[in-house]
Amino acid sequence: MTNASNRHWWVPVLALAGALALPAMAQTSAATGASSRPDGASPDRMTVEWLASHPNPFIPADSVGQPLETRKWANCAGMWAWAARQCDGLKAAWFEGRATWYASGYAWHIPGTWTEDKLAELNQRAWGGGYGFARTDEIGDNYSWYALAFRDSHFDTTAMVGWGAMTYWPKKAPVAVGVGYTAFIMMRPDIAKGWPFPAALPLASVKAYNVEVLGTYIPKLNGGINHGDVAYFFARYQF
Repeated sequence: MTNASNRHWWVPVLALAGALALPAMAQTSAATGASSRPDGASPDRMTVEWLASHPNPFIPADSVGQPLETRKWANCAGMWAWAARQCDGLKAAWFEGRATWYASGYAWHIPGTWTEDKLAELNQRAWGGGYGFARTDEIGDNYSWYALAFRDSHFDTTAMVGWGAMTYWPKKAPVAVGVGYTAFIMMRPDIAKGWPFPAALPLASVKAYNVEVLGTYIPKLNGGINHGDVAYFFARYQF
């Protein structure tokens, strides 16, 4: 049976997206209130444009455009080659990424690892949403930061924040397939008594221009029937 808190699962989803987007929009209002566009664009349009190109609410508006090499970050140069590339890509996404909106969609509980009775109790429609910022580098790989909330298999709200990296074939093509990974911190009521915990998962995707559909495979952890495998699918749009 669905309780009152679960009936309003969409509230934390909106709050999560708003908590990230509104500070940036507030910075926009302050920045644009003292200036005007020569093309006569409306303030609303300016807000959308600014949010798309300066999406990170944790970066002061007056520091946007500061050279990347002057930004404080981990010492990427001291890492081995693959880790250094991830470090550089995530740094660039944090400071120079474009706004990205996420839509959570579907959780497929793979038959054979669940009984029919248990499958009937589980939620397949993992509706939810999120917000983040992403950047594609000079060779076409994409790095991103995000926050996401959705309705999980037990009709509870799951929230997570993390980063991801994707590489595509063909490189820099408008339509391509990709593989990558995501590392994140998640909160869900049925794991660790609701306390945040870290995890990482593989990713695969198909993208067309600014729209991308991604999927991941979540293996069973405890073993046995009704602790089965899940394939989870979601989408994102990058400005």
